[in-house]
Amino acid sequence: MSSMRQQRILIPARTVAEWGGLHEWVVDGAADLIAAGHDVTVVGGPGLFEQRAQEVGASYLTIDWDQWEAEVDRIADTGPYDIVFAHAPQARMLALKLPKWPGSRIHVMVHGAYHDYVYTWADQVESIAAASPCLVDFLTRIGKIEPWKIDMVPNGVSDHVFDLPMHTLEERLEDGVGRIVMASRLARDKTMQIDAAKEALAACSRLRPDVTWQLDILGDGPLRDRYEREFRRFTADNPRVQTTFHGWVAPEEVPRRMNTAVIGLVAGMGGIRTLAAGALCIGVGARGSVGVQVGSNLRAGLWTNFGDHGTPQFTPTSITSDLERVLQPGAYEEAVGFARTAARRTRSGSVVRDALLTALQCG
Repeated sequence: MSSMRQQRILIPARTVAEWGGLHEWVVDGAADLIAAGHDVTVVGGPGLFEQRAQEVGASYLTIDWDQWEAEVDRIADTGPYDIVFAHAPQARMLALKLPKWPGSRIHVMVHGAYHDYVYTWADQVESIAAASPCLVDFLTRIGKIEPWKIDMVPNGVSDHVFDLPMHTLEERLEDGVGRIVMASRLARDKTMQIDAAKEALAACSRLRPDVTWQLDILGDGPLRDRYEREFRRFTADNPRVQTTFHGWVAPEEVPRRMNTAVIGLVAGMGGIRTLAAGALCIGVGARGSVGVQVGSNLRAGLWTNFGDHGTPQFTPTSITSDLERVLQPGAYEEAVGFARTAARRTRSGSVVRDALLTALQCG
């Protein structure tokens, strides 16, 4: 536990889906801050977010984000807070409307490649945290923020996930089924994953025709019907491919499934989970594809949150050609082993926890 005094920390987080990477980041961050001896209150919408925040020991204030301005006084009455740590634009707006309690400070976390007019309010906050190296660059070049004011606090995954057993390619296929796992919100900003999944499934089916390829989709969202239609048509033309929609699963279930999958086709938080769990990762996010996570693609994946935050002047190598090279005994194990080591060094839960405590200067 930190030797610093306990601080009261308010975390407003504007989210748009029932669950997703932002929710997980906030819940994990709240757990780390509580473990360091601080008192944490999360502000967010009702539902699964509230349940999981409370499970790690945080207090929770439910808010209607469409009417957030009417909620300012109610939330202010629960103060004072030493730190307000806001996530997403409306949460940042709320943070700046709260009273300036003596000694309190505001920190803002940026999770996506949106400028949020940061140059108009940066002087009112203590610091800005960015979820990837790409966003640090974005905030300095596009947002015109002084580099010293920005901390990189990336997505991470619990250290124990890196210790899950490493399975060979043949062990993953020994029951005659090869699994490709997608873990994502089924929303417009993730639709590039559809074509990438089709390309990966077609390549895998051609390279290993002795195997039935199973696409497991973990997640839900407003475009689920479109995903179901697309993959229903695809599987009708590819009899060795099956697709199952599992809906939202518990966060701890995702790395367990990745651990025995051949491929995880993901972005953001899912990318780190895939690398940590020891599966081959294909990164396709809101801003583009960074391909199979080997070589320069892996560098770009870690830099951009696996395609979620943009890859200017970068073109990934072909998914099909990379799978032809990597989907072989020996080559597969070498690729996933190095990617797992790279992620452990830079994105393990303990590394992220220390970055968070340092950024907020509270442990």
